[in-house]
Amino acid sequence: MDYYKVLGVAQEADEEQIKQAYRKLAKKYHPDLHPDDAASEAKFKDIVEAYEILGDAAKRKEYDEKRKRSGEPIRKTKEEYSSAPGMDMGKFTKDMERYFGFSFQGKQPGTRDGDAKKSKKNPLDVTEMFEAFMKVK
Repeated sequence: MDYYKVLGVAQEADEEQIKQAYRKLAKKYHPDLHPDDAASEAKFKDIVEAYEILGDAAKRKEYDEKRKRSGEPIRKTKEEYSSAPGMDMGKFTKDMERYFGFSFQGKQPGTRDGDAKKSKKNPLDVTEMFEAFMKVK
């Protein structure tokens, strides 16, 4: 279990940030506020366990060392933030370009920036219709 994720704090969080996150979550999931809710009770237990480790400097240091040795990623990589697990965004983008008939990035592959205006027009672009309706041009 990743205690930082349980509390919703970054690994670099200081003691005060950890304490604030703990208090907020403990109040939200406290069993007295959610009687007969097993999921809320389990979440509350995880929150308390996470705070017991991360709230104590010595236990936190030991926990961090154990994470490093186990090979568990400490920080997310750019890829983990930018896409869903296992999803190839390059393939997705190409499929969307093929389906819609234009590049979402503003220029077609193989064109220079100056040639971007000569590429296919975005069929979803309603700028001309809006300008005509509003009599802007």
